[in-house]
Amino acid sequence: MKKLFFSCLFIALCLTAIAQDKNAVIDKIWTAVGGKQNFEKSRYIQFTFEVKRNDKIATSRNHLWDRYTGNYRFEQTTNSKKLVTLFNVNTKKGKAYENDIPLSDSLNEVAVKKAYASYINDTYWLLVPFKVEDPGVNTTLVANETIDGKEYQVLNLNFDKVGLTPGDQYWLYINPANGEIKKWKYLLQNQKNFSISNWSPYVEIGNGVKLSTSKTNSNNTSTISFPNTKVLQKVDKHIFTKP
Repeated sequence: MKKLFFSCLFIALCLTAIAQDKNAVIDKIWTAVGGKQNFEKSRYIQFTFEVKRNDKIATSRNHLWDRYTGNYRFEQTTNSKKLVTLFNVNTKKGKAYENDIPLSDSLNEVAVKKAYASYINDTYWLLVPFKVEDPGVNTTLVANETIDGKEYQVLNLNFDKVGLTPGDQYWLYINPANGEIKKWKYLLQNQKNFSISNWSPYVEIGNGVKLSTSKTNSNNTSTISFPNTKVLQKVDKHIFTKP
């Protein structure tokens, strides 16, 4: 009985230590991006999601998000057609315009769904350090890894049934000295092979918030960058209602 008691006690102490280590790493991640308080005070986030392949722009999408209300402005220009979708990320309802002309109901529904999917994908690429404690996110501190002579703490993210692709998995490679994420590895839902992207150093985007605004794949053929990334305290009162 004593052996069983001490075995259970040892396991409990180990689990507590592991949880404390993980929480300490998550705290460092928050500190590196400027802290929870600064992020909570950052109402509007503006950015462009830009994909370059072999130095040519393949995708460019403009975003403006009111984090307090969920109102969203999404813009994308393709073949001289400017699409503006004004919607709410909580209700998933909104109105889309092509060259300032409202789309028909059927096309509008498709446009809002696509804009919402872009919101989910593009904000995750930019804001993942702020999302490690979101509801439905499971975090595990796995073994440290050494890459090119540098040691990283590694935090695995997987998901309950949340988001559009809950089967995705991510591994964040964290600088132990300052909590900055330096790279990530990810395995997307229904894919067999891992991908790795290296992160640019953090820069301040306003209100004390800091982020990496460029991620380049491991063979340097593709970069996802976020020009025009800013925290805004005020926006035009019509920005979420007029194209």
